[in-house]
Amino acid sequence: MQGDLTLFFILLFVSVVLISQALILPAAGNKARHKELTKRLRQSHQQIDEESKLLLRKHYEESLSPTDKALVRWSAMADLKKSLELAGLNWSLSGAIGFTLVVSAIVSALLFLFSELWWIALLGFFLTAIACYFQLHRRISKRLFAFEALLPDALDVMRRVLQAGQPLNEAFREVGEEIPAPLGPEFTHTFNLLNYGYDMRLAVLQMVDRTPTVSMLALASAVLLQKETGGNLTENLYKVNQVLRARFKLSRKIKTLSAESRLSAWILVLAPFVLFIVMYLLHPEYIAPLYEHPAGIKIVSAGVVSLFFGAIWIRKIINIEV
Repeated sequence: MQGDLTLFFILLFVSVVLISQALILPAAGNKARHKELTKRLRQSHQQIDEESKLLLRKHYEESLSPTDKALVRWSAMADLKKSLELAGLNWSLSGAIGFTLVVSAIVSALLFLFSELWWIALLGFFLTAIACYFQLHRRISKRLFAFEALLPDALDVMRRVLQAGQPLNEAFREVGEEIPAPLGPEFTHTFNLLNYGYDMRLAVLQMVDRTPTVSMLALASAVLLQKETGGNLTENLYKVNQVLRARFKLSRKIKTLSAESRLSAWILVLAPFVLFIVMYLLHPEYIAPLYEHPAGIKIVSAGVVSLFFGAIWIRKIINIEV
């Protein structure tokens, strides 16, 4: 009886966490998925000579500790390191893994002390690690959204510098000094790469890798197009700026219009859990068959799975990619 009740509440907790994360993670600020721009930039990556790639690899490895150099040989660890950089965290890969393991171990030990069940402690360990993963991606979404919000102002600064007759390098430096984080430091880093001896194409593509948003893809395409075919970069930046401002305005409008739908989604998802808690406190005998009868756990499990997929479906409907 007690074991079934414990399993039931654990299942309830896991379902609430997963379903809430399915709705909380915003679409705005996600990584860029624009196929045409991504394809064009990949073609530009292929045009980079081997010497530049070796320079890029050497410069990147110089910033890693010996432990991180060994870890990034695995693709999963390399992706995790990339996620830390996207989130704007100056943590080493080994430090982030160690922090997650320590926090998960502490939570696991506390659960074992209170429950004295090893599988609950093991479940708590993995749930804590998953929560850290979700928090990391929330930071990524928040940072990329802030980056896109500041980019139109950065383009205005670049246009003024170019109209004054200064080279593009100085435009990157000026943006780094005038625009706050998280956008300013990225442009400063690109300016430092150019002073380090990087080619303009390689430096711009590196900035896209660090901030893979549609807005940055558009800026990189304009800069690379001017470098390869010529033309008026000031006019191109002005057109890109107008498009990005219109896109950001449309994104805000969509978010406002979909606020009611998001609230409805939260109510539909959380109502069963709130109703269960209220009924359990007021009339526990009405709820008892759900965790006392063997079929009750199966019914609740099927309902939780259906609710999770329903939350994912609602999220895809209300999150419109601009």
